[in-house]
Amino acid sequence: MGYVIHDDVRIHWHDVCDKMARREEVNDMHTILAIPVWQGNVSTTFDFAHELLVVEADGRREISRQVVSLGEKTVARMVRVLRDLAVQVVVCGAVSRRLAEAVSRAGIRIVPHVSGEVDHVLGAYLCDHLSEPRFLQPGCCPGARRRWRHNSPQRST
Repeated sequence: MGYVIHDDVRIHWHDVCDKMARREEVNDMHTILAIPVWQGNVSTTFDFAHELLVVEADGRREISRQVVSLGEKTVARMVRVLRDLAVQVVVCGAVSRRLAEAVSRAGIRIVPHVSGEVDHVLGAYLCDHLSEPRFLQPGCCPGARRRWRHNSPQRST
């Protein structure tokens, strides 16, 4: 888990979200999201990821997490794993059109072109700050994520 160090006090980054939530409308949406992981970061390309971090969240609060090995990396297998885990959202780096369309057809929303340390990306997603430029995958233009925004379910309105 990521921490912010301030005056020798450790503050969990979800605490920062909670303070923000008190000032803003709280998103009560229950979500299961998956982030392809490579060495503690969002995997550069979803298609080649070996592991997924699967997180169950209720609004801005993380309820549980597990790391799942993808094993065989065929499109059908990856979609089956996501469906078996009831994943609603995949936050990832680059993704092939073939995999993105298959995941989208399964009713899973894709948030592509994301880069960064997994816990920071997760915190930004839960706090609705994933659109910040620091989480944009290098080489991608800011509008690149809009291509897959039509997918269901939407995180916030």
